[in-house]
Amino acid sequence: ERPLIGGSVQQYVKTLGTGLLDSTVCDIYLIDDAGKVVGRPILTACCDAYSQMCLGFSLGWEGGMYSVRNMLLNTICDKKEYCRKLGIELEDDAWACSSLPARFITDQGTEYTSQNFDQLTEIGCTITNLDPYIANDKGVVEKFFDLVQETYKPLLKGNGVLQNDFLERGAPDYRKTARLTLADFEKIIVRTIIFYNSRKLLRNFPFTEEMLTDGVKPYASAVWNWKIKKGQANLIEVSQKQLTLTLLPRTIGKFSRKGLIVNGLRYRNRNFTEQYLEGKEVTVAY
Repeated sequence: ERPLIGGSVQQYVKTLGTGLLDSTVCDIYLIDDAGKVVGRPILTACCDAYSQMCLGFSLGWEGGMYSVRNMLLNTICDKKEYCRKLGIELEDDAWACSSLPARFITDQGTEYTSQNFDQLTEIGCTITNLDPYIANDKGVVEKFFDLVQETYKPLLKGNGVLQNDFLERGAPDYRKTARLTLADFEKIIVRTIIFYNSRKLLRNFPFTEEMLTDGVKPYASAVWNWKIKKGQANLIEVSQKQLTLTLLPRTIGKFSRKGLIVNGLRYRNRNFTEQYLEGKEVTVAY
């Protein structure tokens, strides 16, 4: 009964600053430093709905709020410095993002409906939760996962990559072919994202007359950089420390003469003597 209205998010997004969030389990088995198979990593990403550029990602063994936090911290980090630590030289305009989108569109995942994620509104972000099982409303990030996996899977065949028959009876055990660690795979994902941002053609993108006149190339990074230059972006500048403190879990603590009691533990500080004597409750981030 739901009408097909097309898959272009540009229908409701007119400029930069709308982040589409999602996670997926990668189709590859990885090992640890001792050579033992650990499992399949979880890739969490944020893509800009207008330019389709990947703004940030996180890669790890667990999903949930911690993967979202690491993804957001990666979004606002200095990408050139981050890539340099991995031994990758990044061009100035290939991944020029160090700000937080002012609007986030997510599904009904528990990490996105949690109080921790809602605390992003304190720094000015707007959060929109979509109805469940409607993937085309955030098709940009869904397609991003498909393109990333389609890029590395043919090149890593025989190194723990799952093939189309992995669920069929009699299929080989792909865990036995795992060769890469999480650190190795992270470098591959970064190179894939750089290629996605700066080399993948944007097909059916609604270029304006001004963009065509300025010769904007049909790449996500080119559209992003042009919009930034024109000042047409809805972004929020936030530091790593401020974002980390904002996303910390919170609970209710109580002041007493013995100190601040939180989760059954007592904390003392000479600067809070008056609060200890008053005995009031307080919200605590930990």
